[in-house]
Amino acid sequence: MNKGKLTSKLKDLRQRHKTSLSLSTATIIENESGYIVPSSSTHETYFIEENNTNCSCKLICIDCSNTCIHNYSCTCLDASVKWNMCKHIHLVCRDKFAVAQAENLNTNNLSSLQSDLLIDEDETREADIIITQL
Repeated sequence: MNKGKLTSKLKDLRQRHKTSLSLSTATIIENESGYIVPSSSTHETYFIEENNTNCSCKLICIDCSNTCIHNYSCTCLDASVKWNMCKHIHLVCRDKFAVAQAENLNTNNLSSLQSDLLIDEDETREADIIITQL
Protein backbone atom coordinates (compact mmCIF):
# COMPACT_ATOMS: atom_id res chain seq x y z
CA MET A 1 0.00 0.00 0.00
CA ASN A 2 1.52 3.33 -0.99
CA LYS A 3 1.85 6.25 1.42
CA GLY A 4 -1.00 8.32 -0.07
CA LYS A 5 -3.42 5.39 0.07
CA LEU A 6 -2.41 4.58 3.67
CA THR A 7 -2.90 8.22 4.72
CA SER A 8 -6.35 8.24 3.11
CA LYS A 9 -7.31 4.95 4.80
CA LEU A 10 -6.12 6.26 8.20
CA LYS A 11 -8.17 9.42 7.70
CA ASP A 12 -11.24 7.30 6.90
CA LEU A 13 -10.54 5.05 9.89
CA ARG A 14 -10.39 8.04 12.25
CA GLN A 15 -13.60 9.45 10.78
CA ARG A 16 -15.39 6.16 11.39
CA HIS A 17 -14.12 6.17 14.97
CA LYS A 18 -15.54 9.68 15.44
CA THR A 19 -18.84 8.53 13.94
CA SER A 20 -18.92 5.65 16.42
CA LEU A 21 -18.83 8.18 19.27
CA SER A 22 -22.41 9.16 18.41
CA LEU A 23 -23.52 5.53 18.87
CA SER A 24 -24.44 4.14 22.27
CA THR A 25 -22.55 1.14 23.62
CA ALA A 26 -25.80 0.21 25.41
CA THR A 27 -27.16 -1.03 22.06
CA ILE A 28 -24.52 -3.78 21.83
CA ILE A 29 -25.78 -7.30 22.46
CA GLU A 30 -23.03 -9.78 23.26
CA ASN A 31 -23.55 -13.47 22.59
CA GLU A 32 -21.32 -16.54 22.64
CA SER A 33 -19.94 -15.96 19.15
CA GLY A 34 -19.70 -12.18 18.89
CA TYR A 35 -21.65 -8.95 19.11
CA ILE A 36 -24.90 -7.76 17.56
CA VAL A 37 -25.17 -4.04 16.83
CA PRO A 38 -28.26 -2.36 15.37
CA SER A 39 -27.95 -0.11 12.35
CA SER A 40 -28.21 3.58 13.16
CA SER A 41 -30.26 4.29 10.02
CA THR A 42 -32.26 1.13 9.18
CA HIS A 43 -33.92 -1.74 11.00
CA GLU A 44 -31.02 -4.06 10.23
CA THR A 45 -28.59 -5.52 12.72
CA TYR A 46 -24.95 -6.35 12.12
CA PHE A 47 -22.86 -9.13 13.54
CA ILE A 48 -19.33 -8.29 14.71
CA GLU A 49 -16.97 -11.17 15.32
CA GLU A 50 -13.56 -11.06 16.91
CA ASN A 51 -10.83 -12.70 14.83
CA ASN A 52 -7.89 -14.08 16.75
CA THR A 53 -5.22 -12.72 14.46
CA ASN A 54 -1.90 -11.30 15.44
CA CYS A 55 -1.18 -8.71 12.84
CA SER A 56 1.53 -6.14 12.35
CA CYS A 57 -0.31 -3.94 9.88
CA LYS A 58 0.02 -0.17 10.17
CA LEU A 59 -3.68 0.54 9.71
CA ILE A 60 -4.67 0.67 13.39
CA CYS A 61 -6.99 2.74 15.53
CA ILE A 62 -4.98 4.03 18.47
CA ASP A 63 -8.17 5.06 20.31
CA CYS A 64 -9.45 1.47 20.06
CA SER A 65 -6.47 -0.03 21.87
CA ASN A 66 -4.37 -0.39 18.69
CA THR A 67 -6.97 -2.52 16.91
CA CYS A 68 -6.79 -3.13 13.17
CA ILE A 69 -9.37 -4.28 10.63
CA HIS A 70 -7.94 -7.81 10.76
CA ASN A 71 -8.95 -8.22 14.43
CA TYR A 72 -12.70 -8.01 13.70
CA SER A 73 -15.21 -8.68 10.97
CA CYS A 74 -18.63 -7.05 10.58
CA THR A 75 -21.52 -7.96 8.31
CA CYS A 76 -22.21 -4.35 7.28
CA LEU A 77 -21.36 -3.28 3.72
CA ASP A 78 -18.67 -0.86 4.88
CA ALA A 79 -16.66 -3.68 6.46
CA SER A 80 -17.62 -6.77 4.48
CA VAL A 81 -17.55 -5.26 0.97
CA LYS A 82 -15.43 -2.11 1.23
CA TRP A 83 -13.01 -3.69 3.73
CA ASN A 84 -13.07 -0.78 6.18
CA MET A 85 -12.92 -0.76 9.96
CA CYS A 86 -16.56 0.32 10.24
CA LYS A 87 -18.23 2.36 12.97
CA HIS A 88 -19.75 -0.85 14.41
CA ILE A 89 -16.29 -2.37 14.96
CA HIS A 90 -15.13 0.88 16.56
CA LEU A 91 -18.22 0.83 18.80
CA VAL A 92 -17.50 -2.72 19.99
CA CYS A 93 -13.82 -1.86 20.54
CA ARG A 94 -14.72 1.24 22.55
CA ASP A 95 -17.06 -0.83 24.72
CA LYS A 96 -14.50 -3.60 25.28
CA PHE A 97 -11.80 -1.03 26.09
CA ALA A 98 -14.12 0.75 28.58
CA VAL A 99 -15.03 -2.55 30.26
CA ALA A 100 -11.35 -3.55 30.49
CA GLN A 101 -10.47 -0.17 32.00
CA ALA A 102 -13.30 -0.45 34.55
CA GLU A 103 -12.21 -3.96 35.53
CA ASN A 104 -8.61 -2.79 35.86
CA LEU A 105 -9.73 0.16 37.98
CA ASN A 106 -11.81 -2.14 40.22
CA THR A 107 -8.85 -4.51 40.62
CA ASN A 108 -6.55 -1.63 41.50
CA ASN A 109 -9.08 -0.24 43.99
CA LEU A 110 -9.49 -3.67 45.59
CA SER A 111 -5.72 -4.07 45.88
CA SER A 112 -5.50 -0.61 47.41
CA LEU A 113 -8.26 -1.40 49.91
CA GLN A 114 -6.62 -4.69 50.84
CA SER A 115 -3.25 -3.06 51.39
CA ASP A 116 -4.90 -0.37 53.52
CA LEU A 117 -6.63 -2.95 55.72
CA LEU A 118 -5.10 -2.95 59.19
CA ILE A 119 -6.29 -5.02 62.12
CA ASP A 120 -5.56 -3.61 65.54
CA GLU A 121 -5.02 -6.72 67.64
CA ASP A 122 -4.98 -4.80 70.93
CA GLU A 123 -8.51 -3.52 70.28
CA THR A 124 -9.64 -7.06 69.42
CA ARG A 125 -8.19 -8.55 72.61
CA GLU A 126 -9.73 -5.81 74.73
CA ALA A 127 -13.13 -6.47 73.15
CA ASP A 128 -12.73 -10.22 73.84
CA ILE A 129 -11.95 -9.51 77.51
CA ILE A 130 -15.00 -7.30 77.91
CA ILE A 131 -17.24 -9.90 76.26
CA THR A 132 -15.94 -12.76 78.44
CA GLN A 133 -16.32 -10.69 81.62
CA LEU A 134 -19.99 -10.04 80.92
